[in-house]
Amino acid sequence: MKHCLPLIIFLLAALTVQSQNATKADLSVYPNPTSDYISVNDANDEVSYVVIFNLVGKKVKEFDFIKGESLFIADLPKSMYLVQLQNRKRSVLKTQKVDKR
Repeated sequence: MKHCLPLIIFLLAALTVQSQNATKADLSVYPNPTSDYISVNDANDEVSYVVIFNLVGKKVKEFDFIKGESLFIADLPKSMYLVQLQNRKRSVLKTQKVDKR
């Protein structure tokens, strides 16, 4: 039984990650890399807010998300950013790294 416990824990963790990834697969930020605008693919209409952080963790931009609209980021310096997609309750749905050129 001692030898089976790590295997059971591993399988449960794998199933949890798989179910989380199924939801996150419908969310993406594109194009990546980008220069002026980003868009969000939200197949399940879950996203309400888009928040952009620099790599130090400082919030640099925030948008109320409207499906189909592009988000203007040309005013940000060239760098890597973390784009966080949030729902109405401000829970994080996904965070994606974006290269702004």
